[in-house]
Amino acid sequence: MKSSMTKDEILGIISLIGGVGLFSTVEVVSKSIGWRVDPVALTFIRFFITGVVLLIISIPLLRLRLKPLGLKDYGIFCLNGFIGIALAIPIFHIAILTMGKASSSAVVFCVNPVFVIMLARFINGEAWSVRKWVAVVLGVSGVSFFAYESGALTMGSVRGLGLMLLAAFFFALSICISRRVIARYGAILLMGFSALAGSLMLLPLALFRLQISDIHALSEAWLPVLFLSLAGTALAYGLYYFGLMNTSAQKGAMAFFLKPVLASLLAVIFLGETINMYMLLGTALILSGLFLGLEKSPSGRL
Repeated sequence: MKSSMTKDEILGIISLIGGVGLFSTVEVVSKSIGWRVDPVALTFIRFFITGVVLLIISIPLLRLRLKPLGLKDYGIFCLNGFIGIALAIPIFHIAILTMGKASSSAVVFCVNPVFVIMLARFINGEAWSVRKWVAVVLGVSGVSFFAYESGALTMGSVRGLGLMLLAAFFFALSICISRRVIARYGAILLMGFSALAGSLMLLPLALFRLQISDIHALSEAWLPVLFLSLAGTALAYGLYYFGLMNTSAQKGAMAFFLKPVLASLLAVIFLGETINMYMLLGTALILSGLFLGLEKSPSGRL
């Protein structure tokens, strides 16, 4: 029996898995970099490179646009970049270093679709349902178990958990904003301009926080920083969005379920982390909530 999938769809699924696989390295690589590189500087480097790379890819799309981009368009890019990158990602990197385990960070950040369910009612006009509220309850319940990532309740884990939830909230807000305008620009163009805008907003703060010792530390950690910027961000976004263009939003959302699993495995292999029963139970609840959150419309789309 022949597969009903086309070559483009198969290539799209492979691209989705490749993108999610690279996304799964972010927490592990960030943990290995540690405080050697300031989180604000690291965010600037990651997304400045990503913005430049994605905008280069978008040049043909810009040439095909019938209406040139105006001030309103650049305002949308700046708003999205400010919320989704300048606010969300530095907090995300600080939370990774505050939480005890990279695997915990990966799972907790993946709860951002729960925030999307809550915010989309007001920003995107999406109706709430019993199924979605059950998803929210499961997600919130699952997150609470990660306060016990070390096997006992610790203030460091609670503080890191709070920061990661704040980062996930801002990231979810950015997703809802992107949903409103993505049809107007396309995913890669929107992400390219948003990434560049968000990174440039962070540049003054990154320079203000810069110390001579930071330059030396950056020179020592240049390899993981370069990997995080090129592979974990620019290439990951490129592969993921290419996969979305050739498959569907549902497959893209389902593929993202691999991220906490892959990130946890990488943390065990490369960082020697252990996963306790609290973390396993929390992960199961979060993934159950995310699955319930994938409610289809009558057309079959998310």
